[in-house]
Formats: sequence, structure tokens, C-alpha cells
Amino acid sequence: MLRTFLVEDEFVVRENIKKMIPWEQYGYELVGEAPDGEVALPMIRKLNPDLLITDIKMPFMDGLTLSKMVRKDFPGMKIVILSGYDDFNYAKQAIGIGVEDYLLKPITKNAFLERLTEIRNHFEQEKEQREYYEKFRREIQEYEKNSSRDFFEALISGGMDVGELYKRADRLGLDIAAETYNILLFTTEAGRRRPGETEAYSEGEARKHEKIEMFFSGNPYAMLFRNAAFSYGVLVKELRSEPSANTEKCVKFIRETLGEGSDWFLAVGQPVERLSSIKQSYHAASRAFSRRFLYDDPVLYYEELKQEENRKDNSRYLKKIDINAMNPAVLQRFLGSGLLDETEDFVKDYFHAIGHEAMESVVFRNYVILNIRFSVLGFLKKLGCEIEELEVQDTEEMMEERSRSLDLAAKYAEEIIKKALVLRDENSGSKNKSILNSAIEYINTHYMDETLSLNTAAQVANISANHFSALFSQNMGQTFIEYLTSLRMLHAREMLRCTGKRSSEIAAEVGYKDAHYFSYLFKKTQGMTPSEYRKAGEDRG
Repeated sequence: MLRTFLVEDEFVVRENIKKMIPWEQYGYELVGEAPDGEVALPMIRKLNPDLLITDIKMPFMDGLTLSKMVRKDFPGMKIVILSGYDDFNYAKQAIGIGVEDYLLKPITKNAFLERLTEIRNHFEQEKEQREYYEKFRREIQEYEKNSSRDFFEALISGGMDVGELYKRADRLGLDIAAETYNILLFTTEAGRRRPGETEAYSEGEARKHEKIEMFFSGNPYAMLFRNAAFSYGVLVKELRSEPSANTEKCVKFIRETLGEGSDWFLAVGQPVERLSSIKQSYHAASRAFSRRFLYDDPVLYYEELKQEENRKDNSRYLKKIDINAMNPAVLQRFLGSGLLDETEDFVKDYFHAIGHEAMESVVFRNYVILNIRFSVLGFLKKLGCEIEELEVQDTEEMMEERSRSLDLAAKYAEEIIKKALVLRDENSGSKNKSILNSAIEYINTHYMDETLSLNTAAQVANISANHFSALFSQNMGQTFIEYLTSLRMLHAREMLRCTGKRSSEIAAEVGYKDAHYFSYLFKKTQGMTPSEYRKAGEDRG
């Protein structure tokens, strides 16, 4: 529905227009009206309609003045001027303002409906075009993410000098200069689902991820990167005068977008003043991020974690743990979605959460590691993994030996949990490939559909868009967009070599309705334009 605002000083004429047009039937919604421009302007600014229909001759503020002010505030708004004055000067001024149409009164119902239909069609075409270019702008950005991800890894590893970091950032079009920095890590899959369970595709969740990507796309103070398979990293730039202002903006946005009750977690690192120190900020964020299996709130700041760990009395901290550390759900969370390199921190936090005094008891330590062992075995059985080796390797004497000290207990816990994670990943690998097969087959047979997107493929696989994106990258060694673009370029090259079709025809046949965009992408991926590629083939022939 196109939201429409009507301005007409003559009450009878205004009422006649309102009643004469079956607004909803023709795709319009009349959201407001006013008797003159002065009354209309603040209402228009508040309502932000798609279309303004205004008389030209009115008291207080005429239609031309109103149109000028509206055009300044809302350049994309359509404007139709109604006038009883057949005067070229009025029409000339209206054209100069950029109005959509200039209609002379009295106008018949059929003529009015004809013009409204044309305006709606024009509006929808423009909207479709905007969405099309936005879609491909984001595809280009997604296509270039591998380079950005490599840069992020170089940044957080601390293995590259500052000069080279700036050179690489410049080549990628990234502005990384700032007075201070911080790192955020977040995931939308924090491990609260049952073992082996994945989130089914949801339009709502897909929109949330699109909203997040749009927020960080071109953001001057925060850059989004893939961190691990199911998590993201954010490099936040700050001012010394407001060292956490932009960090808080990002935290607030993510919290509001992902909402309460969702399976997400966000860790905030430690602010640093130099690019060379970002490694420390990342490690701080990772330390907080690894606590997601024990922490009930979806946001954890490293500073808060540090303060709590330094407290001798950890009673306040324990209140923040999900029920209590001995709850089987805590271990199940980590076994379900924890990473190998997080295991040491998890065990340390798990033992700390249980309580130092309790863990000093040999009998209780033995109970804890037995609980871990049974949880691991139960988890793997649910997944259908082969666990005979794990079942027979620990005798009662060996278990008692591992309970003799806290260090031995922690070492055993790390070993058996890591073995479980390896078996989990091996088991899920074959399942993931099975999930992806239907989607890949669909992509291979529908690559020429210009509307094909990651969301479409995720729907076919019936898993969340974020989960699909991560699985695809893991199993295919490239992102969805890279795979789709490569597939389209393969078929484009075949047609350039084997047919006499024009570039615009080939573009349409491989999924690009805009020939200029196709040519741009072809050159970016193939190193030459379509015509150069065709000529090179002819020269070799």
C-alpha cells in the first residue's frame, strides 16, 4: 500500500476526492489530510507518506511552497499537484520542483485512477530496482568477505606490523584509524538447544540477520567479520573522550535486534589504544565468550568477568550461573556447541563455578569427574557415536587416581571432553553434508534465477540462514555467494565461447537482469570484461 496524504483547502472538493477514489482497491492508503500547506507540513514530517496530493492555490502556504519543502525533507516522496489554473508558469515551477504529475481540475474519476495506477506502477518499479541494487551491493560485499576475514585474522593474531595492516586495510577499503579500539564477539547459536538439534528456517530470524548485516554495512565505527563457524567478530573504533560509546551502541543494537529468549550471546573485550594491542582485546573477548555456557545473561563484559574472578567471595557470581554448575544442562551446552580450543577455559570456569572449597574434597572431585564422564557418554550415545573405546578405558582405580588432585581432575575432564568434541564434529560432518546436498542440488539447477539467495537455499535445507551460511562455508570451502557467483561465471564463460549471444542476453540467462552489473562482476572475478574474454577465445581459436 502506498501511504497517501491529501491537501486541499476546499472541504467539499477534498471530501469528494476522498470518496471518489477506492484507495485500497488501487493499492493506496489515505493516512492523512489537511486544508493548507502550513497545517500539512508537520503532519507530513511525522507520517512520512509515499505520495502527496496537493492543491496549488491555498491560503497560508500554497502547494508549490509545500512541495518545495517536502522535496527538501523527503527527496523520494512522489508529489501530484492539482490546479484549477491553466497557467504555464505554475506548471513550469512544478516541473522544476520535480513533481510526479500536474493535473488540472476538474479531473474525472477515470483520469485520476489512470494516473494513480501509473504512479503506483512507477513507484513499485523504483522500489524493485532499489532492492535489486541493494541485494547485489550486499552480494559484492559478501563476495569480498574472505579477504576481510583474512585481514581480521591477521589483526587479532598480532603477527603483522602496523604499516602492513594499514596497507591491507586500504586495499580492502577499510578505515581502521581510531584513537582506541575494542573487540566484540557474538553468536546467535549459544548452545542452549538439545544435542544434534538445529534451528529450522525462520523468516523472522533471517530478517534479524539481514538487519545486523545492514547495520554494520558501511558503519563508520564498527566492522563485522566472521570469527568462527557460528560466531562473529566486531572491530569497534572509539574516541578517547568517549571510550565505550560506540561499543554500547553496538551492544544495544544487537540486544534489541536479537531480543530476549533467543539463543544468542555477546562478549565485550578490553579497550586498547593501539592496533598492535588488538590481540589483547580479542583474547579478553574470547575469555568472556568462552563463559557463555555458564553465564545466564546474554551479554558479558570482560571487565565484569575480571572483577568477579578477583573476588574471594564468589557468591554474587554464582547467582549468575544458570541454576548451578552441577546442572547437566551446563555440560550439555558445551558438548553441543563448544570448540576444542575453548575446553581448557571451560573446565577451569566449570570447576571455579562449583566452588573452590567443594573441589578441595577428594570424594567430591571423584563425584564431579564421574558426572562429567557419564554426561559425555550420554551425550555421545544420543548422537549415535561409537563410544566403546571411551566406555572401557577408565577403570575404578584410574578414576580414583585422577581425583587425587585438582590438576589431575581438570586434565582428565579436558581430555574426555575434547575426545567427545572430536567425535561430535566427525558425526555432524556427515549429517551436515547430507543437509547441504539438497540445497546444493537446488542451487545448481536454479542458479539462473535472479531471486536466488542464501535465504532461499536455507529454506530448502530447512535450517536457519546463519546456520546454513556457516555450514556451507565449512563444508564447501567458500561462501554461498562465492559458490553461486563462480557457478554463474562458469556458465557465462561457456556461452561467451560457444554462442554469439550478446552480453546482456548472457547476463539474463545466468541470473543478472542488469547487464552493467554482470560486466562489472565478470571483470572482478575473471580479470577481464566479457567482450575481452570472448575475443581472447577467438584469438586462440
